[in-house]
Amino acid sequence: MTNEKWKKGKKIRDEAFGKEGLERWDDLYKICPTHADAIHEYCFGTIWDRPNLDLKTREMIVMAAAAALDLPHEVGLHVRGALNRGANKEELIEVILQCSPYIGFPKTNHALKAAQEIFDNWEAKKDDWNPL
Repeated sequence: MTNEKWKKGKKIRDEAFGKEGLERWDDLYKICPTHADAIHEYCFGTIWDRPNLDLKTREMIVMAAAAALDLPHEVGLHVRGALNRGANKEELIEVILQCSPYIGFPKTNHALKAAQEIFDNWEAKKDDWNPL
């Protein structure tokens, strides 16, 4: 699939997740190309490409949603994306902390640990995590 929304979605995604993110997509394409294409076209090429929120804010919203669903891997992925889009550590911790009364302390704990793992490994992994 190579329509304009797919191309735009791939660009938006690549700018967030870097080389390591490409590996995840290669794996997903091997499992189910239809699903991977839908994510590029709809999630990133349609929703993420809307004009009323900047990409940094979108990353933080998705990070908060992932925290609420107790998906620490996804929290970490979007922490990386938010950092690549100009967020700083303090903002990202604050986003997770803001969630605590609404999602509960255990989920907040998991999200904070996922974020800290990204912060701790940023320098060592930045070549793989920086935008393409």
